[in-house]
Amino acid sequence: MNTVQIEGNLASMLNDCSIDAIIAIDVQHTIIAWNATAEIVYGMRKAAVLGKPLQKVLPSLLEDPETRQAIARAYEGTKSFVPASKTYSHRVQVENHFIPLEHERGIIGVMNIVHDVAHRIKAEEQLQALNNRLEKQYRQLQQTSSELASFTFISSSNIKQPIRQIYTAVENLIRAEAGRLTDAGKAAFRRIQSSLSKMDLLLDDMLRLARISTLEKPETPVDLDMVLAEVTASLHKKTEEKGVNIVAESLCIIPGHKEQLYLLFQHLLGAALRFSENKAPAVRVGCEKVWASEFPEVALSEKEYCRITVQYKGSNAGLEEEQVTPSSSEGGQSGKYKNTGIEIAIARKIMNAHEGFIRVEHSPEGFTHVHCFFQATGQ
Repeated sequence: MNTVQIEGNLASMLNDCSIDAIIAIDVQHTIIAWNATAEIVYGMRKAAVLGKPLQKVLPSLLEDPETRQAIARAYEGTKSFVPASKTYSHRVQVENHFIPLEHERGIIGVMNIVHDVAHRIKAEEQLQALNNRLEKQYRQLQQTSSELASFTFISSSNIKQPIRQIYTAVENLIRAEAGRLTDAGKAAFRRIQSSLSKMDLLLDDMLRLARISTLEKPETPVDLDMVLAEVTASLHKKTEEKGVNIVAESLCIIPGHKEQLYLLFQHLLGAALRFSENKAPAVRVGCEKVWASEFPEVALSEKEYCRITVQYKGSNAGLEEEQVTPSSSEGGQSGKYKNTGIEIAIARKIMNAHEGFIRVEHSPEGFTHVHCFFQATGQ
């Protein structure tokens, strides 16, 4: 067997070993090659098709204008690709490559490689079906969240009015019956009014919580220095009464919702003033860049975070470190503070909405550090 015969046999073996169907035609559209996979795909033996016109063997192939154009370009020396398509039966689960066969004397034919993509199409269809289900569930979740927020808002608003009416009625009763009430009786009524005031404040917090949606994505750049300045100004009276100043370093700009971030600082600084000791060192607000790798106990990807820290001297803020730690990379679910009502729920929801998380630390010197982690701009 000479070299030419060996090379010819080797080429035939390689063609027959291919997982793709391989067909070749000459310049007259006569079939000159038909490998073993083509026999399986089209159900016709090589001996039955060699030497026959392509349009006679596979008429549907040439009824497809994209395929005809691809073959014509191959005769001109250009490779072409024809993707799978449901429009034509011969392309439902296969994609085609058309390659010019060149010789010293020019183009002598076209080779068609037929690649089966049924598995890929099935996977794409399954993925699309999953995406459709997720989209449907997401819309349902949005609707449920909106309805729950509306219900909370309406219910809280409707409850506030009776509470105020009861408070006023008690006040009027104290004034009208002042001469007949004992000091103990007056004190009991004042305790009732105090409880009503606490309920009113709690409802205010519930209304704020209802307005915050964790389904919203941060949309606009927010300058935290400006937000902090506005909150500090609103707390001026409390800082004077407490004898504690709020001292802040330069913070950062993050993508988010200004109203929610204002509420976050309002709660954090309000708690700092409430729990800090009288005439204690200043409440300090700082900022630094940190990496998620610093928190190995949390399943977070490698991201840079902007850590905002509120530090104050307080003997007991009712906070425990392990109660306010992130538990996932999707928004950092965090636990609740002890003895702080709904405030931490609001702070947690705001941080979740901004894809961040909260941690709390207590130092041996009696300082409390509340850390808020926001994804740094550009992440």
